[in-house]
Amino acid sequence: MYLADYHTHTHYSFDGAPHATIDAMCLAAIDRGLSELAITDHMDIFHLQKYSYILDCKHLYPELARAKEYYAGKLKIAIGAELGQPMANPAAAQQFLADQPELDFVIGSVHQMENDLDVYYYNFRRHDPAKVYDHYLDYLTDYAAHYDYDVIGHITYPLRYMAEAGYAISIDPFLEKIENLYRIIIGRDKGIELNVSGFRQSMQTTMPTPKLLKLYGDCGGKILTFGSDAHRPEDVGTFLKAGQDIAYECGFRSFTTFEKRVPTFHKI
Repeated sequence: MYLADYHTHTHYSFDGAPHATIDAMCLAAIDRGLSELAITDHMDIFHLQKYSYILDCKHLYPELARAKEYYAGKLKIAIGAELGQPMANPAAAQQFLADQPELDFVIGSVHQMENDLDVYYYNFRRHDPAKVYDHYLDYLTDYAAHYDYDVIGHITYPLRYMAEAGYAISIDPFLEKIENLYRIIIGRDKGIELNVSGFRQSMQTTMPTPKLLKLYGDCGGKILTFGSDAHRPEDVGTFLKAGQDIAYECGFRSFTTFEKRVPTFHKI
């Protein structure tokens, strides 16, 4: 079984564990039998900040290039980034991508909406959960249509924090918007990720849910990556097999990895 974890963070990310060095993440991947690892540290874009303020690219990417060569034959490494909400500062996002031609893979994510505030910090007693998710889908749709990415990440991200706060919403009212999002993604020959980190958290499901993953396939979606969203070595590769099982049950027979932004398909 080809196992590829395509969403991981090292200590270079602001929320990465201090012991999540690149070597520690790679060794954890090897120990767990992974064939491939994408390291996708956060490049969240803020309205008034240069991208270099967010991520130490000067040291991260040369270290990833070293690791890619060092672990060759034991573990394939994809040099990645999780590019958050480029609409906050399009020029900074474009400059980041232009300055990193070595990138193999880009996750397009939205963490923050207005005022550079991450959904993580929302108080759902004061913010109506359904309105938050509806607005979040507007941000994702803008991203999917107008910016650069390979897959759109964790499309039900706010539901993670709603679950932690004890709130749940029905996804049914949003199906039309989500289908529209999928058709934009598919029309640009891009994909989505199945983020399995929810199994480590209160929501106890994937992002997107199996129902929404099946909808993606029904819309004609083919490009699909799996990601643990690990921020420490202990979580690298966790629940990837469960993710593959879910994807298979939803009708997928392959998943995707990337090299120099070009997709390769692997049998599930």
